[in-house]
Amino acid sequence: MATRFTAPGLVAPPAQPSPSSTAVPASTGTRFNVLGPLEVWHDGERLTIPAGRARVLLATLLLRANQPVPVGTLVDRLWEDGAPNPDRAKATLQMVVRRLRQALGDANVVRTVTHGYVADVDPESFDLHRFRRLAANGEYAEALALWRGEPLSDVRSDVLHTAEVEPLLEERLVVLERRIEVDLTAGRFGGLVPQLRSLTRAYPLRERFWGQLVLALHGSDQQAEALAAFSAVRKLLAEELGVDPSEYLRAVHRTVLVGGAEPTPRLKPWTALCQLPPDTADFIGRDDVCTEASALLTANPSRTAVPVVAITGAPGTGKSTLTIRIAHELRADFPDGQLFVRLDGAGAAPRDPAEVLAELLTAVGLNPAAMPDRLETRAAAFRSRIADRAVLLVLDDAAGFDQVRHLMPGTASSAVLISSRHRLGGLPGIRPLQVHPLAAASGLALLSRMIGERRTAAEAPAAAAIVEACGGLPLALRIVGARLAARRSLPLAKLADRLADERRRLDELATGDLEVRASLELSYEALPPDAALAFRRLGLLGATDVASWVVKALTGLDDQEQAVEQLVEANLLEDVGCDATGEPRYRLHDILAVYAAELAGDDDGSTAALRDYIDTLTTLVDAALHWVPSSVDELPPDPIEPSRLLPAPEIARLTEAGTSWLVAEQTQLVHAVEMAARRGWAGPVVALIERMMTHLDVYIPFDRVVELYQVARDTADVVGERRLWWRMELSIQSQLAKRVLDDSLVESIANCAEGFREIGDLPGEAIALATVVHYDYLHTGKADVDLARRAVDVARRSGLKEIYCSALRELASMLAASGRYAESLPCFEETLALTREFGDPLPEVGVLYRIARYALDHDDLDRALEVSDRALELLSGFEDMRAVAYMSSLAATVKLAVGAATEALPLAERAYRVFGEIGEDIGTPGAVAAIAEAHLALGRPEEALRVLEPALAEYRDVGAAQSVERMEQAFGRATAAIARPADRSPGP
Repeated sequence: MATRFTAPGLVAPPAQPSPSSTAVPASTGTRFNVLGPLEVWHDGERLTIPAGRARVLLATLLLRANQPVPVGTLVDRLWEDGAPNPDRAKATLQMVVRRLRQALGDANVVRTVTHGYVADVDPESFDLHRFRRLAANGEYAEALALWRGEPLSDVRSDVLHTAEVEPLLEERLVVLERRIEVDLTAGRFGGLVPQLRSLTRAYPLRERFWGQLVLALHGSDQQAEALAAFSAVRKLLAEELGVDPSEYLRAVHRTVLVGGAEPTPRLKPWTALCQLPPDTADFIGRDDVCTEASALLTANPSRTAVPVVAITGAPGTGKSTLTIRIAHELRADFPDGQLFVRLDGAGAAPRDPAEVLAELLTAVGLNPAAMPDRLETRAAAFRSRIADRAVLLVLDDAAGFDQVRHLMPGTASSAVLISSRHRLGGLPGIRPLQVHPLAAASGLALLSRMIGERRTAAEAPAAAAIVEACGGLPLALRIVGARLAARRSLPLAKLADRLADERRRLDELATGDLEVRASLELSYEALPPDAALAFRRLGLLGATDVASWVVKALTGLDDQEQAVEQLVEANLLEDVGCDATGEPRYRLHDILAVYAAELAGDDDGSTAALRDYIDTLTTLVDAALHWVPSSVDELPPDPIEPSRLLPAPEIARLTEAGTSWLVAEQTQLVHAVEMAARRGWAGPVVALIERMMTHLDVYIPFDRVVELYQVARDTADVVGERRLWWRMELSIQSQLAKRVLDDSLVESIANCAEGFREIGDLPGEAIALATVVHYDYLHTGKADVDLARRAVDVARRSGLKEIYCSALRELASMLAASGRYAESLPCFEETLALTREFGDPLPEVGVLYRIARYALDHDDLDRALEVSDRALELLSGFEDMRAVAYMSSLAATVKLAVGAATEALPLAERAYRVFGEIGEDIGTPGAVAAIAEAHLALGRPEEALRVLEPALAEYRDVGAAQSVERMEQAFGRATAAIARPADRSPGP
């Protein structure tokens, strides 16, 4: 730990500082000083900063000038023992920020950023920056003259002084040592002796000051005093630390003994090297990673461990370019040098750490003739050489832990910045920062810088397509940018068309010695066999999120988790978090997916692997259906032979979340249907789509659902599967009926019933007949009791209780609709009893809906209110939003009938909102009518018209004739009420 600041008079430099380096404020502008009491000067006047938290806040922001400081860091600084109420701490912090801004007035530099604040300070207006700049330029006396006392001496914060001030004091002592070395070289021995005696008393264990004192005494012809000083420090080190003098002190001692000049040690004098490759002029994006890496490498200077940051990411993401950019930005923070070594970790022969250490030791001044032989000895020599120096070590393209662990410095004054395709697990204290592909805007900006903004603007759609095809990979973008820059006449659209073809995309992403495929091959060829197999097989699915069980299904590996972890470690598979069921998800980057698919094309087992995957997915969906409510209105899926690639306990674990699991796998399910269809696998296509659509049709866009059913129907047609064809045709027509009802659609459903009859499919015929009955009544108002009885008869002969229940419900409904309400009630009761045997509420709610509807039509209001309330209770917390919408709409109408308009309105509004969300146009008119009727009952005809006018224009032709008629009647009543305002009479 550094000692507190010593009075400037004890170490006053012999040379006078230049006027420009002093802390005297300029007459205009704003200046900030922390090298002493905290000062803010504006236009020649010193501002008063409130004591307490406002001063701590300003000091913290200034010490991180021009860098965002997270809210959490500021809270830790302002409440040293922890905020008593973390929820209130942020609000209090905002109040402190406001108070500080008020105190600064026109000099305010505090700006709010995402998750924190930043002090936007002109570096030359800040004494700490000027101190470091002068020191880096060798102007040590001028730099030291900026110090006015202990930094931030009037800021009360133990944490701030421990974490920030003590490292600043150490930084000052290092500059002081260098200034004294300059004086010794210049022969100013006499003037240094009293200063160095004071310094050795103030810092008795700092060997550099003792060595400088011995040399100053020796240079002043005080040899006896010089030897006495050496004896004193040797005794002190032995008594206090139990160690002998360092090699530096012993070399100084030998110089005095032989009477020579200052010794030339075994090592060359330290030279601050900058070995960094040139920065990239057209660097784009990555500001967040740059900021975080800089903070991790430079924050908390009182640390005891070496900060190590690893920039990791997939091939082609620009890790090396980013690492070099960060290193250049940190040069001033590491004035003793920036060392750079390429480790060739992605290649077939990564560099030997011993060879790398020899290169580093030579760079820092070790005579090659004195190079140690053993790896461990070289590592120790390197640590010793850079001990206590502020050096940034940049290790580019590291292969892994074993390659870099011997290269680490030993003292916390240095820092290490690594780039690697691997995660580098096992390295103590490492902070990995993942680099992702560039966002579309950043990718377009990079392309524009390479080929010109006019050119990209002139073909904006093509430029965007190129960026998308490159997947945001800087390597790929630089390749296409170089090609386009070299061929000014090549239209962007032409290259975009070439890149759109995945089969030739990697061939297009090559120019000169840059090639995306070659970069990817280096990582792939380094994989263990199982991980390589998993990578190839994942290419069959493209760039999509998958769970680890998918790897098992595609490969049959006993330990797919290990293969997944190896791919993640190699940054060939991205961990994208967990889905709603808590299952981890992974994803291939777009370009990696293209490369993996290319490899899969040469894999003889790919077709069988894909079939295994689809069979496993269907097995999982089948298992998930046991956890979710069933439907009586759809044909039950045909039974399947379950896949045995996943053990039964694993299947149960994955699917116990029911609908949540189905939703999480929605994209994979749709993708699997399309892949199976492309290969003409009609059975798997229909088996999968019938199972998934039972519960996913409300989560997938309406048109997409129809399209998927059509894909399945067409696949069945190609292979001559008539029964599967009719099942998919009925699904298509039933889906279309949710939007618009017309004569042709009802006729199409009737054709399905006839088609099922011709092939002897009783379940299909029964459900199609019941569907015709239902939609024909909705469309025309015709209650076809005879057709409903036929549906019941066919359903009874099918032997399927669910289908019989559906047909019986339609018969009861048609009896009620045809005026035979009393006759319908026993039929409804029988249907209700059947639904309660199924063990889930949805079928029961469907029957309760019908009872409430027809009870309302026949003025049986008590029954209508009772059953609608019961249905809403059953639906509480239910996930089937379509059922919720229809039941809410009907319940609102029942409430209106019993005079409860206030209760009806929110129910109707909920129904309207949900119908809109799920795209159920045919249900919307009923909800709108209920909303309008509620407003009319409450004496608000203007509100009724506000909802009716657009709805009548939009929904008049959807096929819901009865609901549209209700809207028209409400419209007439509202218009009349507005015309005769005196007649308004709010209802209950």
